[in-house]
Amino acid sequence: MTTPHQGRTNTQHAIQQIPVALKRDYITVVGASHMTLMEKLRGQKGNKMRFINQGIRQIRLYPPATANHATQRIFLIFTEDYERSLLDAVKEVVETRYGAKYRELDSIAHLLDFINLRVSNKREIKQLDIFAHGLVGTIEFGYELDKADSYRMRDAQVRMLKPDAFDLSGKIHSYACRTGLGINADIHVREDESPRYEDSLAQLIANTAETSVWAYPRRSNYDQTYGNSADRSNLEGATRRVRADKLAMDRYEMQLSSYRKRRAAQSSTSNGANTQLPNEPAPRPPIKTASSEDERLVRHAKSRDAYHQSIGYPLDAEGAVRPVRAGDSPTGVPATLREYKPR
Repeated sequence: MTTPHQGRTNTQHAIQQIPVALKRDYITVVGASHMTLMEKLRGQKGNKMRFINQGIRQIRLYPPATANHATQRIFLIFTEDYERSLLDAVKEVVETRYGAKYRELDSIAHLLDFINLRVSNKREIKQLDIFAHGLVGTIEFGYELDKADSYRMRDAQVRMLKPDAFDLSGKIHSYACRTGLGINADIHVREDESPRYEDSLAQLIANTAETSVWAYPRRSNYDQTYGNSADRSNLEGATRRVRADKLAMDRYEMQLSSYRKRRAAQSSTSNGANTQLPNEPAPRPPIKTASSEDERLVRHAKSRDAYHQSIGYPLDAEGAVRPVRAGDSPTGVPATLREYKPR
């Protein structure tokens, strides 16, 4: 919220309100993620990494941080059940690669304190993005973990938010399930039944923070964090094309280096009269076969593979391949993010 500066121009003029722009923060909040027993038995760690990888994608999409800290990217993460080696790797990625500030949280109070301290620090939140589990009426930053109760955000915690911490045109996005639904509907909302959007946690956040909130009335779906079905089916071919392009470029650079050396030798023996080799044109660079989309998919895959080898988790330094989308249930409400304006 912009702070007015008061001043009197002269004795004939009234006090003039001059807005003073504050410094802006773009904040991603990543919840803790549990693994099911079956996932643990099978060593399937992709689901555990979905909040983190989506959070990194969001950090990448924010405006770049500025040297004078007028604009900041900030990555907040609830730490329960994340191994230290993983947290250290995430910290290195967001700080070194994306110039973001990294902070660890261990209770919902820590998150509220961080947000509300924007006021005394003379900063404003321009955008806040939340990646976590959710139930109707709660955002679960520690779903099914030992610290679930102390990690939970519900109405009592939302009411502690200070509206002055948020920019007047700021936005909050919750990618937790059913943040935008006001009734405990599990499978379907009947046509004659009100979703009671006005009673949702999203609407309460909007009212308290005095800024717009975008949230799903349905469950949210993180299934495209590692790409959709077309991305996954294309990855093998994309990898071949990218590898072939690299081999072709390596050969070209070797040929070009050899050509230049022979041309230099020819020039020295002919006193520079003719720097071209007789009957031998310069080698031409190869034509790429991989598309920019091929290269993007391969970068994601290589990052996940490298981190899986080094720390045991498919951390993607590029971020998620695709964003969170609406899930299949409950039906009867929009399958999109819905805007909740402050009342």
